[in-house]
Amino acid sequence: MIAAEKWYEYQENYQKYGFDMKPKQPRKKPKPQKSRITAKDKMRLMLLTVVVGILCIGLIITTAFAASIKYDTNQLVKANNTLEAEIENLNVKIYSSNNIEAIEEKASEELGMVYPSSKQIVYLTEEEKPDKGFADTLRKQAYN
Repeated sequence: MIAAEKWYEYQENYQKYGFDMKPKQPRKKPKPQKSRITAKDKMRLMLLTVVVGILCIGLIITTAFAASIKYDTNQLVKANNTLEAEIENLNVKIYSSNNIEAIEEKASEELGMVYPSSKQIVYLTEEEKPDKGFADTLRKQAYN
């Protein structure tokens, strides 16, 4: 009880000097304000979310389609480059095959042909021209 008596004395002194010894009351928490979003606003937000979602899905689909087209285009370009390289190789082979040196080399090595001597050359005039054709006459002479 002594503590209670001292407290009472102290309380009188505090009141005398202007201190208030009453226990402080807890502060009142401000009540949260009610949401001012109405059902109509919620519906609009939901509709806006759906529209934005549909737009995003459409953007993803168009991007995928564009990537597919680009892939097909790159495959065609690759095939075209391969064909151009093959055509270039064939042109080089044609040029080397039509070269007179290549023809002479093939005739002498593979076919065993040699240049004719001066005694083997036949000169023809207009009057000596065969009627049926020169190739037929040579063939007949060669196989006789």
